Formats: sequence, structure tokens, C-alpha cells
Amino acid sequence: MKSAFSLLELIFVLVLLALIGSYAIPKYMNTKNAAVITTVKRDISTITSSLQSYFLLHGKIDDLNEVITLGSDDWRIEENTITYKTAKGDCVFIKVNNEEEQIELNINETLDNICKKLNEAGVVNTTTPLY
Repeated sequence: MKSAFSLLELIFVLVLLALIGSYAIPKYMNTKNAAVITTVKRDISTITSSLQSYFLLHGKIDDLNEVITLGSDDWRIEENTITYKTAKGDCVFIKVNNEEEQIELNINETLDNICKKLNEAGVVNTTTPLY
């Protein structure tokens, strides 16, 4: 009696592993994108709340670095704008307009898949009062 696997058994195992992989890999990729979208939506909400709270306490926002500390490499603060960048470029722009006391949220939904899915998830161009 043989103690090794036959070629047919090995081929059968490889086919099963390929079927499982063909199902699991796309599911994993969709889960990763969903997590990124949820995180960015939460970040936008947190940034907006922080800006409004700071404005209510101080009456103006001179330096965004005093208001918000971003630990992510994906977010960037420049002057009065906070930008979320993806691999293909800048996707979300949050601009503080002190003259009109507004927060302007703009999204470039045509940039890549993440930006498109953010737009589909309800992140749209909006203007929110600072107070």
C-alpha cells in the first residue's frame, strides 16, 4: 500500500484552494475599501465637530494646526484647507472660510474608486456653518 497522495488527489486539492481563493480575495478587497470609507467618513465628522467647537470657544480659527492634530499620513493641513489624499491624488477638501463663517466640504468623486464610493456613501459637496 502507498503512503503518498495520488496526482488526482493533489489536483483536486488545488482546484478547491483556487475556488476558495477566487471567492475570498474579492470579499477581502471589498472589506478593506469599506473600512477605508467608514474611517474617512468618521474623520470628516470629527474634523467638522472639532472646527465648530473651537470656533464657538474662540470666535475665530487662525491656525488649523491649533485645532486639529491629524495622525494619519492620508490627511494634510495647509493654511485653511484640510485635504484627504489617495494614491491617485487629492480626494476630499475641507476648507475653513472665516469671512463667511463656514466649512466647505468638496469631494472629487471622479478621481478613483475610493472617492466614488465615498460619494455614494453620502459624502457630498456641502457647506456647514461654523457655529
